[in-house]
Amino acid sequence: MNPLRLFFLTIFIITGSVIFGRNITDMAGRKVEIPDHIEKIVPFDNKTNMLLFPIAESKMTAKAWAGENADMRLIAKSYLDMQEVDIQNAEEVLKLNPDILIVGTFVSKNTVNDLSRYTKFAKKINKPLIVVDLELMNLDSTYLFLGELLDEKINAAICADYIRGVYDEVIRYKDKKTTQRVYIANGKGGLRTTPEGSSHAQIFEILGISNAVKASMDTKGFSEISLEQLMAVNPDYIFCMGKGNLNPYNEVKENRIWKILQAVKNDRFYNIPSHPFIWFDMPPSINRLCGLMWFCGIFKDCPSETVREKIKEFYRIFYKYELSDEEYISLTEA
Repeated sequence: MNPLRLFFLTIFIITGSVIFGRNITDMAGRKVEIPDHIEKIVPFDNKTNMLLFPIAESKMTAKAWAGENADMRLIAKSYLDMQEVDIQNAEEVLKLNPDILIVGTFVSKNTVNDLSRYTKFAKKINKPLIVVDLELMNLDSTYLFLGELLDEKINAAICADYIRGVYDEVIRYKDKKTTQRVYIANGKGGLRTTPEGSSHAQIFEILGISNAVKASMDTKGFSEISLEQLMAVNPDYIFCMGKGNLNPYNEVKENRIWKILQAVKNDRFYNIPSHPFIWFDMPPSINRLCGLMWFCGIFKDCPSETVREKIKEFYRIFYKYELSDEEYISLTEA
């Protein structure tokens, strides 16, 4: 027998398969060796779960645990029913035997240290890690990259085309000037906010909306401010963000001190839609595309019909859910 054929036959007997691979460069510029055919994927976190779901549902052996299913609706049942895995538990992940791990992150803001918690885990379980970009205005490129990586080019192109349509709407209305100052109220008391400069406030930066708070940030991109500081900035608009008892909407509406603020006086406080994921952030993933359209409607005069139809299309493509007009109204008028 040919010695080379004998060698590969030996490898096949020992491992149960012939090992092939290819080298790629991920979106963080890292060289990674991956299998020729990728059939099993594990997302590293919740923001990567939803990024992969529209194009690679059949290849997701699990979704990263997020503990949100009990408070989630308006997404395909197949997503809700999908097995969850604790990505911090190496043994659990190894049982799934994924071909690769994928993590979405803000590539332009990352350093080697920022990626270390991902790369260390991947090295620990000896699985390739692919980093993809979650920058809001780069998501079309991310889907095209994933389409090539996972051999899901048709579905990826559908996602990328939709995203470019959103970008077109933003560009069309972006130059309409607004001097209104906006405050994001988060947490039970509403004094946890997303200040200017945070990667979690990309929507405001893209649309040129003035963030009322320019406080220093903690490591998670949020700031705690005092009621006195809030009174001092006295925002024109307040947007409440969160699910369940972490949403401060009722606090803003009922608290006599909040009623002093001009945003509340003028009835300019809103509840940011939160199903299945919050349109502004948390996590910072594709859900922000809905927020981009919604805020474009509020501040940039994008027609309400355009906003509604683009968001319904988003739910159909990315969440595999047919959002009715009644459900849309329920989301946006809460």
